[in-house]
Amino acid sequence: MTEPLPRIQHYEDLGLGLFIHWGLYSQMAVGEWTEFIHHRNQHDYEQLIKTFTAEQFDAKKIVHAAKAMGAKYIVLTTKHHEGFFLYDTKGLSDFDVMHAPARRDLIAEFVAACREEDLLPFFYMATYDWHTPLYDDDFPAYLTYLQKSVEVLCRNYGPVGGFWFDGNWNKKDADWHLPELYGMIRHYQPNAIIVNNTGLKNRGQVSDPEIDVVTYERRTPDEIYHGAPNEKYVAGEISITLNQHWGIAANDLNYKSPAEVIETVAHARHIGANILVNIGLTGTGAIPAAAQTYMHLLGRWTAMAAPVLYKGRPVPVTSAHGTRDFVLHTSKHDFLCILDLQVVGNDNVVLGGEGVNPRSFVGIGQPIQRIHWLDNDEVLSFTQDLDKKVLTVDATGYPYGSDWVVRIAQIDYE
Repeated sequence: MTEPLPRIQHYEDLGLGLFIHWGLYSQMAVGEWTEFIHHRNQHDYEQLIKTFTAEQFDAKKIVHAAKAMGAKYIVLTTKHHEGFFLYDTKGLSDFDVMHAPARRDLIAEFVAACREEDLLPFFYMATYDWHTPLYDDDFPAYLTYLQKSVEVLCRNYGPVGGFWFDGNWNKKDADWHLPELYGMIRHYQPNAIIVNNTGLKNRGQVSDPEIDVVTYERRTPDEIYHGAPNEKYVAGEISITLNQHWGIAANDLNYKSPAEVIETVAHARHIGANILVNIGLTGTGAIPAAAQTYMHLLGRWTAMAAPVLYKGRPVPVTSAHGTRDFVLHTSKHDFLCILDLQVVGNDNVVLGGEGVNPRSFVGIGQPIQRIHWLDNDEVLSFTQDLDKKVLTVDATGYPYGSDWVVRIAQIDYE
C-alpha cells in the first residue's frame, strides 16, 4: 500500500469530527428531507426563507462545544438538497441567507470561529438540488451553477479543511464533470480534503482519482478500503447520527445510548477510520439540549482517550477468547482498548467487576515494563510469553463510581 499524501495523513490525525445539519428544514424540526419525503409544495416550503432569522446561531459557542467534545474538525451544511445557501453567494442566487431575515454570512462566522479554536472547517455541499430547475431541465447548466457556488466557497473564506459533497448518487450514471470541479478546488485550495459521499448503497467506493476519503454513511464496517496497491491511498470516514435523522427531528426519541456512541467512535479508530458525530441545530441555530448532553459525555471520554484517539493506528494484534478488545499504536506507545468491563462493588452492592479479569492479546513480542490505565493511572499486573508474542493483563474492573465504556491502558515498553 502506498503512503498517504500529507493532507490525507493530517486528516487521519484529526480522528473525530462534528457534523452539523442546518437549513430551512430545521424550522420544521421533522428531518432534513421533509420537503421531498412529505411531498411539500416547493413554493410553500421555500417561504421558510422569510422566517430564517438565525437569531440563536452563535458560531463561537458551537465551535467551542465541538472542541470540548474532542472534535478536531467540523463539517457544516453550506447548502443541503433544499438548495438554500447559508452563505453570501455573491449574486449567484437569491435563495441564500443574505435574502433571509438573518442577512449574515453564517459560513464566514463559522470559519472565523473555527480559526479561533484551531479547528478545521469543512464545507458540506449538496450536489443533488431540489430548488433550481436546472438540475432536471438543463444538467450542464446546473453543473456550471454548482461549480460557481463551490468557487465562492473556495475564494472567500481562506484555507479550509475540505469539501464534503453529497448527492451524486442521485444521478449515478451522469457525467458530473468532476475533473473540472475538483480541479478548481485544487487550484484555489490545494490542501483541502475532497470527500464525495457514496450514499447508502455504494459505501467505501472511490468515485474519482481526486477523492481523498471514502464514506460509510450509517455503517460501521469491519475494515476500510484504502485503495488498490500502487494507487493513491484514501482515508475512510464513518458518520453517525444521535437518533434516526441528520436534521433536527423533535419527535424522534429513538436516541442511541451514549455507550453506543462511544463504542462506535472507538471502533472507527480500531479500523483506521475517522468518524463524524452528527447533530442538527434548531430552526434558530442553537444546539438542542439533548445534543449538548451527548457532546458533553463524549467529551469526557475523548479527554481521557486523547493520548491515542487521534494519532493511534491499527496494528496486527488480536484479542484472545472472543473479546471485543483491540490495540492501537502511536509513535511512542501501544494502547490496550478494553470493552465490557464491570464496576467493582462489595458484598452488599455486587456489580460484577470483582476478582481477576484476564484479557489476552496475540502479536506483542516486545518486553513490557509497565501497563497502566489512562483514567486513573492504576498499574496493572501482566504476564508475557515473548516467544509466542502473547500478553495477558489483569484488566481490573471500574472503580465504583465510574464506567468509561471503553477503557484504555498504556503500554510502556522496556
